[in-house]
Amino acid sequence: MYRLLIVDDEPIIVNGLVDFFAQQEELPLEVYGAYSAEEALQLLLHNRLDIVVTDIGMPGMDGLQLQKRIVRQWPRCKVIFLTGFDEFAYVQEAMRHQGVDYVLKAEGDGAIVRAVEKAIEQTNAEMKKEELVAQAERQLRLAIPSLQKELLKSVLLEDPVSLRRLPEQFRELQLPFDARRQALLVMVRVDSYKSSSYSHYDRGLLASAIHNIAAEYLQASVSFVPAELEYGRTVWFLQPSAWPEEEGDSSAADGDGDGVGDDVWTAVISFVKGCLESIQLTCKELLGMELSFVMREQPLAWNEAGKRAEEYKGVLSHGLGMGTELLYTYRGHGQTPDPGPVHTGQWKLKLELLKRQLENGQQEAFHAVYAEIMNEAAGRGDAQALRQEIYYSLVPLFLPHVNRHFADAGCSESAVSKLTRLDAFHSWEEATAYFRDIADAIFARSMVGMEQEEHAVVQKIHRYVHDHLGDDVSLVRIGDITGHNTKYLSRLYKKITGEDLSAYIGRMKLARAQTMLKETELKMYEISAAIGFLSEPYFYRFFRKATGITPLEYRELHKVARR
Repeated sequence: MYRLLIVDDEPIIVNGLVDFFAQQEELPLEVYGAYSAEEALQLLLHNRLDIVVTDIGMPGMDGLQLQKRIVRQWPRCKVIFLTGFDEFAYVQEAMRHQGVDYVLKAEGDGAIVRAVEKAIEQTNAEMKKEELVAQAERQLRLAIPSLQKELLKSVLLEDPVSLRRLPEQFRELQLPFDARRQALLVMVRVDSYKSSSYSHYDRGLLASAIHNIAAEYLQASVSFVPAELEYGRTVWFLQPSAWPEEEGDSSAADGDGDGVGDDVWTAVISFVKGCLESIQLTCKELLGMELSFVMREQPLAWNEAGKRAEEYKGVLSHGLGMGTELLYTYRGHGQTPDPGPVHTGQWKLKLELLKRQLENGQQEAFHAVYAEIMNEAAGRGDAQALRQEIYYSLVPLFLPHVNRHFADAGCSESAVSKLTRLDAFHSWEEATAYFRDIADAIFARSMVGMEQEEHAVVQKIHRYVHDHLGDDVSLVRIGDITGHNTKYLSRLYKKITGEDLSAYIGRMKLARAQTMLKETELKMYEISAAIGFLSEPYFYRFFRKATGITPLEYRELHKVARR
């Protein structure tokens, strides 16, 4: 749908063209009218308009001045100049300022329609121009580093969709990895900064600096991309830059001690170990930052990255890992501390999903994910530690909602008290049911709140239409009054009332017109203007289409009925 504005200082021209274009059902147009350039600018200030048909010779601000203002506000808006003067100077000036077309009033409505059709075609063509595609490609190139890190972070969270589509996503995002082969993981922790007054932005710059320093050392032999796992901890993904031609896919993926792939990895791991110390020293000297590194000397499949990252976190959270400037590489599980039950990447992803679903009112999806989480520990008799970890990871998800939704009911304190105590429940099943009941109560409160706000918007629409029926009651204006997009408003209104918003407005206009025809002696043009029609003929057609008779016939019919 395109928005068309007619601008002329002669009301008969504006009203006639608005009426005319409103009848052109084959053109996807929403039509507006303005009787001066100043009135047009007020519309343009708050509403996007696609095509403007404007007179050139208007008092005050003329059409050429208006066109310059339009281009500044809406550069893609097409302007069609309408004038009674066939003067070459006007044409030159119009085209100099990107006027789309130039139509003489004497040429009639057909010429104006052709000019509007041409403007629509040009708008459609511009959306397909190569420059727009090139611009999108440039923006994608700028976004690629961030998108690469987001994809690798989803790998760490064991997102099944990302893992399933790794080969094509590596190609799309130009990641220098082969999804069929194994990767090496290194975890980097920032232990301290040179200054305690660094902002979040400053620390982001320093993270980029660490990446650049590491790339200088590593890029000679390995492909290397970092992904921030959490604040202060980053995981580096590495693969050999080149693989021997004679190496098959199976030997590359084995990692079992034989094949050419193992020889490649032995060299790569030795190279990376040697570089880590240099990176650590350089970052301290140049950036004033102390770093710790953990690396298991064994490559892994991509779907194991989340578990390896959790293993690294365990190393950095116990014993020597609690110190600073650790540089620890090891060969197997026996050399790592046992931190007890930990969240896997998949478990963390489920927690994030639960949080979003609770906030967005996705009740059915929430219960499906919640059941998966709670069932993980339900069937394990020796899972007390795991149950504690799951339970107290869920508490922060529910606590803000409990405080917000139940404080007014006077039960927030008791609800919070029980929420924060796993020992208040006699069984895991009882605790599971308790969280499920709280979630249902939260969803119910949220739904009531949403419905109340939706009905409030509908009531606001009704009040505005009732009070301004003779003014602008277009969807654009109502959207401006309510602060909502016109498409959203139309969907919301239909959902609540079962009626199209435009149909409701038409029904209100008809009811007001019928009342005025029955109870007043106002002339037709006065009634037409009072209910917001820019032209009397348009009002006649609207009334006859709705009732089957003309306004005059309706008035006469009710006069006879009163005798």
